[in-house]
Parts: sequence; structure tokens; C-alpha cells
Amino acid sequence: MRRKGFTLIELLVVIAIIALLLAVIVPSLRRAKEAAWNVICRNNLKHYGLAGQMYTQDNAAMFPNAWGSIFRSIEPDRLCQWHDRSRNPILRPELAGSLWDYLGKQDKSHLCPVFDRFARQIHVCPSGTNIPVEPLFGYSMNALLGGFELSGSGAAQYRHVLRVKTSDIRSPSSIFFFGEENPWIESTRYVATLNDNALCGTPNHPSDERAWIENPSHMVPYGYLRYQDCLATFHKTTLEKKNEGQSNVVFVDGHVDMENWTDTYRLSRWAKQRPKLYY
Repeated sequence: MRRKGFTLIELLVVIAIIALLLAVIVPSLRRAKEAAWNVICRNNLKHYGLAGQMYTQDNAAMFPNAWGSIFRSIEPDRLCQWHDRSRNPILRPELAGSLWDYLGKQDKSHLCPVFDRFARQIHVCPSGTNIPVEPLFGYSMNALLGGFELSGSGAAQYRHVLRVKTSDIRSPSSIFFFGEENPWIESTRYVATLNDNALCGTPNHPSDERAWIENPSHMVPYGYLRYQDCLATFHKTTLEKKNEGQSNVVFVDGHVDMENWTDTYRLSRWAKQRPKLYY
């Protein structure tokens, strides 16, 4: 007599085999997806680096103002402008920064998929306006390469106070041009989360002489000084360990690498005293 169907033991064996295969395959698929995302993030920064180089070639070798490099900041709710779709320069050309035209006037190069995933699950706009978290950008320029914002508005806000030329950077392969910031604050490490396109990787604002002369050993985690802004920690980690990852950066010479947040000051500071300011 022919047996119909499977026995309970056979079904359990099949289920166990399927579960075992899923346990092997799913993590591999997740790692492959994350690797693909990281390629996109690195390519975005490479694009930023190329745009920055084209800008300096067209502007007497001077770096752009970090605060107005990609997106111009406006009040109110400046802290949430990076995820406010109503401020997209495609819709509001007056908010386009000095590198905008060099980047092709499109959205894709401004956002890392890994940043987007973390931001949508973690960030809450602190302004109380309930602006939806729909990220526009996630990259910031090294604020020690040029700029300063002023207390005014319009053109005055983006007047160059710190003017840096490419020839001033003696080691372009060790100073970052653009990097990533976290969409959350880790208060033991840094003061501000992502808000504009300037990353002040120093204990004080770059207009302050102390920002340039501190001993790196005084910066957290080795010392007691916190950063104004800090490189991100959302790569090669999980949401549960969001402060233990790394950041992609593009250097002045154009190469892209992954770095630790603990090296933010070293990668930002290209001089050990504050350069001349042009007020």
C-alpha cells in the first residue's frame, strides 16, 4: 500500500532544514545589502570631492564657505532643515549653495542610504514643529577649510571670513573635505547634531583661536573636551550600537576612506594656529 503525504518527523526535518538555510542566507543577504549601500555612500562622497575640486579650480583655488556649500541655512527650524522637503533647492533655488551647480542639481548624491535608515528610525525634530523626517542631505564640509556664518542674513551670512586655499593644505590626503554626521546627539562626545553643511570638528567654533591649538589628547574619549560636531558612527554597526560604528569621508586629495569618530580633530585641523580672518 502506497503511503500518502509526509510523516510528522519528515515535516519537522524539512522545516529544520529550511530554518537552517534561512539562518545562513538572511545574514548574508543583509551584509550584501549593507555593502551595496556603503558603495553608494562612498560614491556620493567621491562626487562631492570632485565637485569641490572643480569649485576650487574656478575660484582661485579657494575652498567654499562650509556653511553655504551645498544648502544655505535659513531660520526658523534650522536644526531640522536637513529633512525638510520644502527647503529643497530644486524647489527653492535661492537656497542652493555654492557647490550645487557642480553636483548636477539632483537629489541622489546628497543622501547615504545608511544615514537615511538610521535617521528615519531615530531622529525627532527638536524644534517642536513635527517636520516629517524625509532626509535631503547627510553630508557636511570640514568647517576649518573655509567660511563662518555671521549673525546677519542673506549674502552677509555667507561672506568668507576664513579663507583657505588648496595650497595651504600641506597634507591633502590626511585632511577631510566632506564627511558624515549623526542625526542624533551623543552628549558625552559632541554638542550638536547634523543641522547645516558645516562640520566643526573642534572643541570650539573655528573662529576661536582655541579651536586650532588644543592638544588632541584633550579631546574625548582621551580627555575632557567635547567636539562641537563629530564624524558619524552609523556604518558597520546596528541601531542598538549606533555609537560604535564609523564614518565615510572624502579627503582634500579626492580619495574616500572610512574613519573613526575619535579622529575627528586630527582629520579636521590642517594648521596648529588660527589663520588670518577677513572680517
